[in-house]
Amino acid sequence: MATLRGFDLLTTEDSMIDAAWGSRTSPMAVAPSFLASIDQITIDRLLEERSLRPPYVSFAREGRQLPDHEVTIGGTPSAAGHSGLLDRAKARSLVADGATVMFYQAHHWIDSLGTIAERISSALRARCGATVFHTPADSPGLAWHRDAQHVFAVQLAGAKEWRVERNAPSGWWSSGALVEGPGTDVGHVILRCGEALYMPPGVAHTARATDEPSTHVSFVVEEPETKDLLLAMFERAAQGVRTRLAAGPVAERSARAATIAREFVSAVRELDTGEVLRMVEEDAMETGWPPSR
Repeated sequence: MATLRGFDLLTTEDSMIDAAWGSRTSPMAVAPSFLASIDQITIDRLLEERSLRPPYVSFAREGRQLPDHEVTIGGTPSAAGHSGLLDRAKARSLVADGATVMFYQAHHWIDSLGTIAERISSALRARCGATVFHTPADSPGLAWHRDAQHVFAVQLAGAKEWRVERNAPSGWWSSGALVEGPGTDVGHVILRCGEALYMPPGVAHTARATDEPSTHVSFVVEEPETKDLLLAMFERAAQGVRTRLAAGPVAERSARAATIAREFVSAVRELDTGEVLRMVEEDAMETGWPPSR
C-alpha cells in the first residue's frame, strides 16, 4: 500500500497513519512546523470572528450539546440584523462555566488550516475539513460518540485525556452519541501540545481537559463509501443494458429479467473501475458537508 502523502504538513510519521488507516487508533507526534503555522489560534481570537453563528459554532456542557438559542443573539428589536449570530457575552460565560466550544469548518476562515485541509484533500482525493475544539480545565468535551469520518486530532494547547476504542468496529454501527461506552477494548491516551491521535471512522471516543485548558483541531477526512462506488457502477453499467422488461408478452417477463441480469453482469465486468472510482472521488471532493452535530 502506498504511503498516504499529504499528511507531511502535520507529522513526520505519515507511514504510521498509512498502517493504521481505517483499522485502528494510533497516537503520533506532530511536525514542529505545523504548530508554528497555527500558533495564533486561540479561544479569544476564535470568538472574535464577527460572522460566527450556529451551526458553525456550538457549545457542549457536561458532554451534551446545547440548543442554539442558548448561545445566539435573540430576535429583539435591539438585535435587528444580528439575530442568530453568536452572543459573545453568553459564549464567554459558558466557557467560564466549563462548557466546550466547537468551531466547525474552521478551514474556511483560518488560512493556515485551509492550506493544510486542501493539501490533504488533494493528496487523498477525499474531502478534508477542520474543526477546532476548546475545553476549559477539568471539563469534559463531548460524551461517548462515533464519527462517520476519519479523525486526526492535533493538540494545540494544554492537554486532553481521551478514552477511545483501539480498533474500528467490525460490525454495523451508526454515527452519533452513544448511551454509554462501547463495551469493547478501550485505550487511554493523554494528548499534550505537539501530539496527535488518529481515529478511523466509527471508533467510539470521549475526552476531557486535564488541569489546564485544552485546544485541539480535528482534521476530518471523508472518503467515498462503498455504496457510492456501487451506485456509480450500477448507473454506468445500466447504460449498457438494452433489453426492456416492459416489452412483449407478460408470460415472458421472467425470461426478459434473466436476460437483463446477464447483460448487466457483462456490463459490470467491462467497466473501467479505475475511471468510475475517479468519478466518485471527484464528486465527493466537490460536494461540501454541513457541520457534524
